[in-house]
Amino acid sequence: MKIWVSATVMTLGLVHAATAQETAPPWSINCSNLVSGTELICEMTQSIVLSENNQRLASVAMVKPAGGEDTEIVLTLPFGLLFNEGLVAKVDTAEVAKLEFLTCEAQGCFVRSDVSSDWLASMRAGKQFTVEAKNTAMEPISFGFDLSGFSQVFDLLP
Repeated sequence: MKIWVSATVMTLGLVHAATAQETAPPWSINCSNLVSGTELICEMTQSIVLSENNQRLASVAMVKPAGGEDTEIVLTLPFGLLFNEGLVAKVDTAEVAKLEFLTCEAQGCFVRSDVSSDWLASMRAGKQFTVEAKNTAMEPISFGFDLSGFSQVFDLLP
């Protein structure tokens, strides 16, 4: 486990960043009624993918029931992060939330939290959403998500 964490930290620099030439926002939308069979739940997602093996390192999803006002954030993060240290969510340089891990499964470790209206407004106006954590060596590690097109895509959610 310790060796894998070190390898992950070293490969973070190889993640492809979105280029200024791309016109499509780095977000995708998925809607489904598989959870309850009747209620349509939609999410917009973005993933950080390692370029050398096309493996997903982390992802963020903004989850919203169709027609509802409440929004949740769901983060999927890699193994090797310290649970007891929690996470700090930032938009640009401003802290918007302190988050706690929910659980870990085969796909990684999950964080789930309600998103306040102030937090959502910050994401609409921001350029970068960052989640900061510590790895098992107590070293800081962060995961950055591009907020380009965030408002336009979020407004498409029913």
